[in-house]
Amino acid sequence: MSRKGEPQQIIQQVVNNWGKIDVLVNNARSGIRTTIFEETEESWDLALSVTLKAAFFASQEAIKQMSLTGGGAIVNISSVASDLVCHESPVYHIAKAGINQMTRYLAMHAGEYNIRVNCVAPGFIIQDEHMSRYSDESNMYYKKISEFCHPLGHTGTSNDVADAVLFLCSPQSTFITGQSIVVDGGLTIQEQSSLIFNFDKKRSN
Repeated sequence: MSRKGEPQQIIQQVVNNWGKIDVLVNNARSGIRTTIFEETEESWDLALSVTLKAAFFASQEAIKQMSLTGGGAIVNISSVASDLVCHESPVYHIAKAGINQMTRYLAMHAGEYNIRVNCVAPGFIIQDEHMSRYSDESNMYYKKISEFCHPLGHTGTSNDVADAVLFLCSPQSTFITGQSIVVDGGLTIQEQSSLIFNFDKKRSN
């Protein structure tokens, strides 16, 4: 997805195979977790190219095609790291913040073609391939702490994100565009002081 013209070619291939494109989900990302001092120009360029640049040009081509066939839906995958700082690379935060603004821009300009553009911002999601390690007995302390931080009492899964994407692609969301749905179990609604207070309260009980 980082090579010039590749996002457009993928969209065109879908149209060639199926005659049209109704839905696009931009979920590509690249890069490794680095610190502010470990980030390099190479990792920066690659991450921005895959995460942000490819998403825009795939969307651009999809909007062209959707405008010819009555409309469609685009969903971009962002992150709570677009607004908060967490243990991800500097470029990850910046790319995801760019995804949010790109979503609003595309929604504004694609609306006249009956194309909706929205965003899903996951929080702490345990992906399927990591579930066994996360639930391992040797990891119980970390598991309990991470679950405590969520008002719903548990971390998220890939299905939680997929369900939000499916909703935004479905007829049930035909009047929603330019929005970001945060899928984080309430993680980001808390003040830090409240989190500490609740932790002390539960520990005393």
